[in-house]
Amino acid sequence: MSKSKSTREEKEHQQLMRLAMSARDFRHALSAATFLTEECDWIKSYSNAERRKFRCYETTMVVAYGRPFVQSRGQVAPPFNWNMVPELELEPDERRLHEQLLTYRNKLHAHSDSDFTNMGLEIWRTPLSDGEFHDFLAVRGGESLNFEENEVDQIHRMLWKIRHHVDAALQAHPASRDGLPVIAIG
Repeated sequence: MSKSKSTREEKEHQQLMRLAMSARDFRHALSAATFLTEECDWIKSYSNAERRKFRCYETTMVVAYGRPFVQSRGQVAPPFNWNMVPELELEPDERRLHEQLLTYRNKLHAHSDSDFTNMGLEIWRTPLSDGEFHDFLAVRGGESLNFEENEVDQIHRMLWKIRHHVDAALQAHPASRDGLPVIAIG
């Protein structure tokens, strides 16, 4: 086998693996969006613990969505890009959501930029039996969702679309399947 053929096969395998990891990440983002759309009643008032659960779903949705677009350690193939799925074209509203998801990933969900966060500090003062007080520095905020219901619905539809096209691109990828385990189903 020539060196150029080996290099081409390695590159194709790396691209296949990047596409497969991206498919997995988009699937996780879609699941989190599904949990939000199914479990969150956007009108209802929730306890802080319940709101934190929804915030965890939102964080998973945002971080999993953004993961394919950044270079990961140990990954030889470049990050996912839309050219890997030529049949997929995002509508203007979807491109806006894409940019918003990446901004929220970089500034709020995967990192904590102080100029972007919605939390604060307050002192909880408790009287003690001896007439003194105990001050407890409490962190408040961070439980609210950053996306509105209609945006989560749009993200959910966009993720179904992306997942469909990424899965199709994965199936059509020219990389060799030699050496992959074969699982008999049905």
